[in-house]
Amino acid sequence: MNDLKNLLNRASFEERKALAEILKASQPTADSIVDRLCEKSQDPASYVFNEIFDDHPSYQKIVRRAAKKLNIKCSKYESASGMEVKIAQKVMETMLEKMTPEQKREMEQQLRKTASQFDKGGELLGSTSIFLALTGAQLSGFGIYLLASTTLGTLTGVIGVTLPFVAYTTMSSAIAVIIGPVGWIGAGLFTVWQLTGPSYKRVIPAILYICALRARLDGGFA
Repeated sequence: MNDLKNLLNRASFEERKALAEILKASQPTADSIVDRLCEKSQDPASYVFNEIFDDHPSYQKIVRRAAKKLNIKCSKYESASGMEVKIAQKVMETMLEKMTPEQKREMEQQLRKTASQFDKGGELLGSTSIFLALTGAQLSGFGIYLLASTTLGTLTGVIGVTLPFVAYTTMSSAIAVIIGPVGWIGAGLFTVWQLTGPSYKRVIPAILYICALRARLDGGFA
């Protein structure tokens, strides 16, 4: 968990605070967030047992379990960051399946508008479909940031958390089209996946958040 703690310690107070709210951690500190993620990712009996023997799963194992819940194939040695992106892409793909053609057009327009503001490398704008670009195998940099913050915004609307990401702020009106009166797609995704066991309704948004945060910090996006 040291790598995750280091990432969280690089984040701003507001960024840690939002993640703490997603997980319902007692404090917006790296230690408190990591402890809460461990608790939420295990059933109560396993958590208590592992707490006694100080043998909680690694962050990589937590992400792998979440990916498996979503029927995502990951190689044995795949990095946590690689699996984070696959989870974000799975959420995007499932989200698109539930959207109407009109919703897709509105989302495409807003995504392109956001990319034109922040995607300095032009990674996304050259694609005929920004959805294909976001779910493609070669996604990197700002693309990961936009993918993770967009899919996260869809799910966090269900648990009532506002994200402190600039890209999310500019995307909020488009995301509202999805999670608002037009259709509660965000809430419906959890039903589609038939998630049982540990609190994946908190764990999956937390993983998406960490994915967006990692991309922002490593890519230097505002």
